[in-house]
Amino acid sequence: MHSICFGFTISPNLTAVYDQEKMVIKLSWQNNDERTTKFVLQKSDNNYNWTDLYTIEANEFSERKIEKYSDKHPDASTNYYRLKQIIDKDNIEFSQVIMVIMGQATNSWLIYPIPVTQLLNLQYTGSDPITDVISVFILNTYGKILVRLRSSSLSRSIKVPVANLGKGFYDVRIIIGDKIVWNQRFVK
Repeated sequence: MHSICFGFTISPNLTAVYDQEKMVIKLSWQNNDERTTKFVLQKSDNNYNWTDLYTIEANEFSERKIEKYSDKHPDASTNYYRLKQIIDKDNIEFSQVIMVIMGQATNSWLIYPIPVTQLLNLQYTGSDPITDVISVFILNTYGKILVRLRSSSLSRSIKVPVANLGKGFYDVRIIIGDKIVWNQRFVK
């Protein structure tokens, strides 16, 4: 009998960051469960059909027990990642799915990780300079502003603390000057 757990019992701290310069998504995670024999990094473009990208045996991890992998062929729109953690031949667990939404080539933003835990990362992926103050708003689904943050126009990466928000769906809105330049829904 095989036991497969789709819950979020493992917490390998899977993170993803888009490297605009190299056009890759850099992923990293920890081996913090001594029961694990193997990790399989999986990718999907629809959060339904999954493909194995990379496999590592637990005993091949570095001394710090951190593994890194670069997805050199990310989808141009949305990329989903998860870890399949093999405990033994009869027990398999899956991490939470994280989503990386790719921005347009100009004047767009990248949001990660999805689902968000403590910090929401926003990265400007456009080539045009930002000419005014960046205002970031986090709103609930009813449109109520829960978090406000202002950032310099020189910022290409913004970290928004969201630890105080409960689980659920939220909208992040970026306003430069008086114009809404980006609006995206995310899950925490």
